[in-house]
Amino acid sequence: MRLEIEGIAGGGRGFARSDGRVWFVAGALPGEIVEVEVERERAGIVEARAVRVVAQVPSREPDPCPIAGMCGGCDLAHVRRDAMAEVLRAVASGALRHAPASLGEAVRDAPVEVSPPAWRLRARLHWDAARRVLGFRGPRSHRVVAISPCRVVSALLLETLPEAAAALAASSAPDGELEWLEDLEGATAIAGWHGGSVPPAPVGRLVGFHPLADDGFVESSGWGSAGVVMRLPIPLWVPVGAFFQGNRYLVPRLFGRVAQLVESERPGKVVDLYGGVGSFGAAALHAGVASVTVVEASACAAAAARNNLPGARVVESATEVFLCDPGPADGSLAIVDPPRTGLSRTATDGLLHWGPESVILLSCDAARFGRDGGRLLGAGYTLVSTGLWDLFGGSHHVEILAHFRRTSG
Repeated sequence: MRLEIEGIAGGGRGFARSDGRVWFVAGALPGEIVEVEVERERAGIVEARAVRVVAQVPSREPDPCPIAGMCGGCDLAHVRRDAMAEVLRAVASGALRHAPASLGEAVRDAPVEVSPPAWRLRARLHWDAARRVLGFRGPRSHRVVAISPCRVVSALLLETLPEAAAALAASSAPDGELEWLEDLEGATAIAGWHGGSVPPAPVGRLVGFHPLADDGFVESSGWGSAGVVMRLPIPLWVPVGAFFQGNRYLVPRLFGRVAQLVESERPGKVVDLYGGVGSFGAAALHAGVASVTVVEASACAAAAARNNLPGARVVESATEVFLCDPGPADGSLAIVDPPRTGLSRTATDGLLHWGPESVILLSCDAARFGRDGGRLLGAGYTLVSTGLWDLFGGSHHVEILAHFRRTSG
């Protein structure tokens, strides 16, 4: 089947219309003519993959990663880096087609922070014991794919990968998952293991290897360091079981941008919801805010936040529970960085009932931004600024950083 691609959809696939059906084609760009292979079809919607580009556009990458399409990661590996900003704006706009028009307009004009390659400082690798393969899972599959060469992980990870696989095999490790974590400079790396005991030292250039409990805490039977220091203006200790944004190049810029937005509001207090190890709470302290509260449900991350921000109040709690009694709204700014699913209905209701004077929202998913941002607009907030962040470089998963200010009670 041959198709002419009309545009790009919210999920990063090119779309076309043919034979009364709408086609969403992986690996295709607007303006191209491609031959496709059908993946699945339902109710007039066809998902397909480009198998041959008959006529290509200048924004196509002439030398894509050789494993793109085999692993489940870089679904925009076929886009040139100098064209990525335009493509990500189009992807986000497509995801916002049912959102308030002002959000779509803001995204279409928003600046985009595009990621360089080799950006990953965190990775979850899957170990297939029978095949002795340590890598990523293939698209829509549990099959583990070897990732060397890979253009988004670091040279340190690629160097260590064969030795880590050999160590797991030598210790007869069962199927499991390896959490890789390194510092911003890519000089120091540690590993966490979901799957039992860990291989003995040494393993490549790892400086620590630890079993991880279900709650994310490091168990005592590992060896070496249990975390790394992220050297932002405020250094942050990140244990291997805790969440931290994974893009070594954009994390410092994002820290700086959040600090700028906080400083522009001059709030009396900042509440960092879904605060993790304290990244954005640290940005608020760096901006000169004296009263900072970090709210984090994970005990592991909350413990790290207490260590990282001795001048802040750290509340180990779900956001929904904290927002039942968040304190006075006067002079308050909320930083909100929810998971990919966005704010739950309960969390949104609590946030709007509280009514902080301003909100900085980092959305991992453009469609969820449309929903959550739309509710803020409906509650009397004005959108002040918007930026797109290519935190998952090579993929369509663009994040949206938005600044809202309350204009009515």
